[in-house]
Amino acid sequence: MKKTFKTIMTFYILSIITCQSQAAVKVSPTLIELNANKSNGNYLTTAFSVQADKDETIRYKLYPEYFTISDEGKMNAIPITENSDNLIPHARFVPNEFTLKNGIPQTVRVTFTDIKSLPDGESRMVMFIEDVAAKEIILPNKNKNVNTKLIVKTRLGIPIYVDKGKFIKVGSFDSLTVEKNNKSLVYNMKLSAGGNSKVRYRGKAQIIKDKNLVQEFNVNSNTIRANGIFEETGLIPENLENGNYILKVILTYKNEKGENKNLIKEVSFNVSNSI
Repeated sequence: MKKTFKTIMTFYILSIITCQSQAAVKVSPTLIELNANKSNGNYLTTAFSVQADKDETIRYKLYPEYFTISDEGKMNAIPITENSDNLIPHARFVPNEFTLKNGIPQTVRVTFTDIKSLPDGESRMVMFIEDVAAKEIILPNKNKNVNTKLIVKTRLGIPIYVDKGKFIKVGSFDSLTVEKNNKSLVYNMKLSAGGNSKVRYRGKAQIIKDKNLVQEFNVNSNTIRANGIFEETGLIPENLENGNYILKVILTYKNEKGENKNLIKEVSFNVSNSI
């Protein structure tokens, strides 16, 4: 008698939304930033919508978690914390579970109470949207005696920030270098943020030769945590002719007043395609 062995693999797919999700579920907005100083009372209200495709019926549950931002700009969710900049004790949201079907969007309303007790600067949490029922996927296997089943749960996360009192957003472009990495040229930029609220930047890089613009490309948008650092490495385009060049990086962020601020740094580098 043949014995059938079943291999069960559990996958937990986590997506922190910074742009529209590539999955069937759409969330809008994908990021929420609130200014408590603009509130007339001791509370703040906001909302977001969740929508699935017309041919899908999915039940979701919602729950918040506190998070920190790493030096790589990544979100680290923390289920339990005593930190004073944790928004969860102030959060009330309705509904906390719902079913999406027929492509009809569901609005989730979030209220933050007793905001005057929040510390000056930035407070935050991430609102997770997770499917209630795990999906089972059977994978083909050449061994007829072994079945492989994937148990998949998906959750999306919407970061929510509240700035309150005297908060400061100030970015600094600390260094920019270009160096050889195997056969490629790479740039490395080091940034930092002062103050007590994050700095989110976007930008572009220009390659200049003999005062003429040769190429221009986008730099990844990222977040620098309050009073933190950030470092990123990227590739220089490979289709450059031999010669001396300047790499100019121009980054833009908004300060605490909502004003656009630029961070600009240049560095010289040489291209030699000889073997």
